[in-house]
Amino acid sequence: MRVQKYLSACGACSRRKAEEAVGRGEVTIDGELALIGQSVVPGESIVTLCGESVEHSKKKIPTVLAMHKPRGYVCTHCDPHIGDGESIYALLKGRDYGKLICCGRLDKDSEGLIILADSGALAAKLMHPSGNVEKFYVVTVDKPISRCHCKWLRDGVDEGGEFLGVHSLSAIPGSSRSLAITLHCGKKRHIRRMLAAFGYEVKRLVRHRIGDFSLGSLAPGKCKRLNESLLKRLLNE
Repeated sequence: MRVQKYLSACGACSRRKAEEAVGRGEVTIDGELALIGQSVVPGESIVTLCGESVEHSKKKIPTVLAMHKPRGYVCTHCDPHIGDGESIYALLKGRDYGKLICCGRLDKDSEGLIILADSGALAAKLMHPSGNVEKFYVVTVDKPISRCHCKWLRDGVDEGGEFLGVHSLSAIPGSSRSLAITLHCGKKRHIRRMLAAFGYEVKRLVRHRIGDFSLGSLAPGKCKRLNESLLKRLLNE
């Protein structure tokens, strides 16, 4: 990590102020005057600013799981109307990951990628429109979809006084009944309600991607813990 970025990450000053301090000779690395752009090894290098030690406090990396939700499961901890085995949390098989939040649910009849995290801030970023995190779905309906309906769906639908829009929507080549849909923020049964407004019944709905993180080869009912680099892909960082 470059010294000016290190000082900024530690909260000592902004990166610009750090560069100015290095230029004035106020920063040392392992007892020697630092140069702008010089590398620092967090936890090993001894860095001072104006004679005061600047230590890197490693941020806690949140626990984040990617799961391939199978059809027939709900994204709740408990529900009086379902059995224990129908909750996605039963798929964790008793593993203790702490209190995990489902960051953007899929309904019982939908399947695909869901993210579970122990960070409320991360959950908010993934779910709120301001986070600008894309969710990509492939949807199959009960009958061929007309071109004019595709156009109208792209423009959005007023359903029950609520506007339901998409970020992008396109027909899948080779299939007259399947659509590729991208949302930034999904409301309750968002895609199903949009298609129902034009007389289509969803037969299958699969979420394949959130941010830059894809479902890939993750099998139904399985989950994997995301490391820091995979978490950055999820958040488009």
